Amino acid sequence: MDPTLLSSLLLILLSTAFGVAGQTALKLGVSQPGVAETATGVFSIIGLIFKSPLVMLGLVFYAAGALAWIAVLARLDLSVAYPFLALNFVLVTLSGRFLLGETVPPLRWLGILVIIAGILLVAKSTNS
Repeated sequence: MDPTLLSSLLLILLSTAFGVAGQTALKLGVSQPGVAETATGVFSIIGLIFKSPLVMLGLVFYAAGALAWIAVLARLDLSVAYPFLALNFVLVTLSGRFLLGETVPPLRWLGILVIIAGILLVAKSTNS
């Protein structure tokens, strides 16, 4: 495999991992008792960011993911890189199910399998 492509794929995985960690931390932060009820307006949501360490951590993860994503875009065509962001759907669903205990219905699992198939097709097309 081309070293540039391999390093780009690793950066995509890093960006995705930070994105999933960010989503999970944000969900945990806003799921604390009494938090969701207070986050109704723009200013209360801004206040929530500074009051909840988990929300702040989620935003830090997002920033780190964005930096990794910028490095990806500097190396790959957007049409090659962008479809890999669908990994976020897969991994966020897994995080919701196994870390947060959320219920994932069978039809959603089927959708996740379709997304994985699409990602594999895109990955295969980069080798052609």
